[in-house]
Amino acid sequence: MLAALVAGCGADTKGDFVARANAICASTVRETRSIAPPSFTHSKAQQLRALAGYLASVLPVVQSEATQLHALRRPTEVAHDRAALARYLSAVTQVLGDYRELAAAAKRGDARGVASAEAALRASPVTSLAAAYGLRSCGSPGATVA
Repeated sequence: MLAALVAGCGADTKGDFVARANAICASTVRETRSIAPPSFTHSKAQQLRALAGYLASVLPVVQSEATQLHALRRPTEVAHDRAALARYLSAVTQVLGDYRELAAAAKRGDARGVASAEAALRASPVTSLAAAYGLRSCGSPGATVA
């Protein structure tokens, strides 16, 4: 038993990381769902303005999620798991950049830029990478960066 306690000191386990990350992602999903989505029943210009306003509220939440995930203490684990976690966190960073591009394009009224950023977000492997690592809340449909 003492050996197990000593082995657990100094580094969190993968299970600890997964639990903390899932809590962060679940909280972010709840927070973003509390932000009223824009209406898309108006002209294209009005839709872009509404999207820009919505993203102005959502982007800080997504930024906070990414910051919190990156700040989590990495578990000591096998090389395969470390590589999987690194790929996931890299994808989180890319998704945050895609959200920033989306917000900037919407603010400019750039429909092509919005479409491009939306396509990048849809193509992101972040959800499958999260799920592969065991992050259920971060890898579920409707999650923000994950």
